[in-house]
Amino acid sequence: MTFADRMTPSLEFEAKVIERLTQSGWPAFPFGQAQLPDECRRRLVRFEDGSRRPSLIRWMPDIITYRDMPNGRSFVALIDAKARSNTSNYAIEMSAIETNGIYTDQLYTPTFFVFDDDDWKVLTPREARQRGTPGPHPQIGRGSGTPYLLVPKRFARPFNEIFPSVKVAVALSR
Repeated sequence: MTFADRMTPSLEFEAKVIERLTQSGWPAFPFGQAQLPDECRRRLVRFEDGSRRPSLIRWMPDIITYRDMPNGRSFVALIDAKARSNTSNYAIEMSAIETNGIYTDQLYTPTFFVFDDDDWKVLTPREARQRGTPGPHPQIGRGSGTPYLLVPKRFARPFNEIFPSVKVAVALSR
């Protein structure tokens, strides 16, 4: 399966997430590797540093969103949108967990994995790390071929719990 084959359902889901966030009062915009020209993405796939580690730019979150708070400040979050999995687990690449953990822990920007289950679910990088177990060796031609964790779906939280409609959140804060 090529990058383009894997990207089509992912880009469709990202567009749905952006639309749902925007409709609920969270303006949202594309972010991440998909915004780069093809020639850059091809180079990132081939890049390794002196210790043979890939560039984590390959696993940047897909969406940036924000919500203006009543106190005048803004809450900004990043989202890594994950297309449907037909198993009882979410498969999340370890590099995606590491990258999103860096955004959260070192760049002070909350970052979430959003999954397109029927009722949409959310995990943080920390939850994925803590609840996940290593998956079998990646199969050639399936996904990016990098190591991943399997996280039981029961640990994910509802999307609306993390990203409530602004109207609902304002009513609750009164």
